[in-house]
Amino acid sequence: MNQILSQEEVESLLGGIDEGKVKTETAAVEKVDDSEIYDFSRQRTPLHLSVPALGIINKRFITLLRESLSRATGSTVVISMPSMESKKFKEFSRNLSPPTNLNIFQMKPLKGSALMVLETPLVFAFVDTLFGGTGVSEVRVEGRNFTSIETKMIGKIANIILADLEKAWADVHKIQVALVRTEMDPQFAAIVRPDDMVIVVECSVEIENESGLLTICLPYYAMEPIKDKLKHRFQDDISEVDQVLRRSLEERIRETDVNLSCTLGRARIRGRELLEMKVDDVIPLDQRTGDSIVVRVEGIGKFKGFPGCCNNKQAIRISERLHKE
Repeated sequence: MNQILSQEEVESLLGGIDEGKVKTETAAVEKVDDSEIYDFSRQRTPLHLSVPALGIINKRFITLLRESLSRATGSTVVISMPSMESKKFKEFSRNLSPPTNLNIFQMKPLKGSALMVLETPLVFAFVDTLFGGTGVSEVRVEGRNFTSIETKMIGKIANIILADLEKAWADVHKIQVALVRTEMDPQFAAIVRPDDMVIVVECSVEIENESGLLTICLPYYAMEPIKDKLKHRFQDDISEVDQVLRRSLEERIRETDVNLSCTLGRARIRGRELLEMKVDDVIPLDQRTGDSIVVRVEGIGKFKGFPGCCNNKQAIRISERLHKE
């Protein structure tokens, strides 16, 4: 059978297609309403860089936490400035190995749960310090779980950390942070699906002679309802005084011991006079009676005053503040 169409048949077929008399098998492509135009010339910004306000929150958190932990342990706690990155949860959990102190907590009204991780050496350092030790623990970490006493003590530290986290968020978005439970095995601390994105905040904590990492893992989807707040930097980040830091510094300054001293007068004598000095000898000073004397704070002249007596103790009455030229 001859399958080749003649020229007249070809022209007739094409004409029928143009007029719509002949149906074709190719269906019209339906427009997809939820399609998204992707600009290949624009590089996708990492999630943690799209929420700059979170960096300010982290700095305030560290400032508060440094003081709270030092007060709770009675030791000097040094905390480095936090680093922040975004990754998939499975990448984050891959670096966790039991036993690890895993604290699952909620940040209401934000959705879902977040995770706070304390490295095991840091856990034992806190426990040792709370019991009056030096922060150096010889406890073997591998192959053992935390005892009930250790769990209770580290729960106390965890609540302090979470309380400061709540305070650090207050100026951006008020939240209520509550500890839900504590785990030791990472497989029981899956707060999101493995492929979900999380923002990981990590800082180094040093207490006495031991150090370790404190890590906070925040699911990105939980912050989506307030992402507009987190996208905007505070007005004038550079010049605006951080009120949290200022209050912390003021409290530390008020509690700092300083050396206050004053000199009644001075005199120059020869070595021979010093060697011949005996009881009841009088040494004339360069300060006249009734003259004010300089009061020094840590060796720097700050005030002028007059010496006297108060409650049977030597005292000085401040009469003038010295202004630095």
